[in-house]
Amino acid sequence: MRHESFERWSDYVSTFHREHPGITEDILSRATSAHGLNPYQWIVAPIPLGSRTLDLACGSGPSLRQRPGEQWIGIDRSISELARSHISGTDNILQGDATALPFDDATFDGVVCSMAVMVIQPLGTALEEVYRVLRPGGMFVVTMPGRRPLRIRDVARYARLVARLRRHRLTYPNEHVLRRDRTTFESRGFEFIEDTRLRFRLTFDTPETAAGFVESLYVPGATSANVARAQRLAARWVGSDIGIPLRRITMRRGLAT
Repeated sequence: MRHESFERWSDYVSTFHREHPGITEDILSRATSAHGLNPYQWIVAPIPLGSRTLDLACGSGPSLRQRPGEQWIGIDRSISELARSHISGTDNILQGDATALPFDDATFDGVVCSMAVMVIQPLGTALEEVYRVLRPGGMFVVTMPGRRPLRIRDVARYARLVARLRRHRLTYPNEHVLRRDRTTFESRGFEFIEDTRLRFRLTFDTPETAAGFVESLYVPGATSANVARAQRLAARWVGSDIGIPLRRITMRRGLAT
C-alpha cells in the first residue's frame, strides 16, 4: 500500500506512482503563479521554440503538452504514468530509466525535469546521462520543491499538515539539491544561467482537491490514518488556498567536450 514503510526511496516512489498515476499533474496544473503561469508552463519557458527536447521523468506528460507539435520526447519508468499520458493524448513518451537513457550522445537541444531531481537515484548517474544526451551549449531546466516564497498562513498550514502526518518536515533523498548548493550540477559540467523561486497558489475549491493535495505529498512510512487526519484538516480550508513554493534552475551544458 502507498503508506507502508519502504526500505528504499526508489521502491516507495515506484509504488506511489503505480497507485496514483497523474496525481502530481492533477495538483500542479491547478496551481498558478502571480504571473498566471502553472508550474509546467514555467518549466518549459526557458527552452527556445523549435528545440529538440527531452522531458526526463515526465510522468503523465504535462510539460510535453505545453509544446504541441514540437520535437519533444518524454521518458518515465512508470507504466502507470505512461498509461495515463496516453489517456491524456500524449503519445511521444518512452518507458525508460533516467540513469540509462536510450539516446545517442548530443541528441537534444534541451532537457527539462519537473519535480523529480530530489528523488531520482542515483542522481549523479542521471545527471551524467543528461550531460551525455545534450549537445554542447544545450539547455537543462529543472523544477523542485522550494522552501520559499511562502506567506505566513502557508507556513502555518504546512506546519499543521506535517504534524498530522507525524513529521517534522517533508524530506527527500536528494536533500542537498534543494539548497543553493550548485556543486551537484556544476561538477557534472553544467553552467548556471538562472536560479529563481515562485509561489504557486492552489485553491482548495472542493474537498477532493484538498484531499488530493495531501495525497500528492511524498511521505514514505506515513500511516493511512495519519494521511486521513491531514486530509480532514485540509478539508477545513476549502474556499481558501495554500502556496506551493517551487524552485527553477536553468543551466546549459558546458561547451567542453
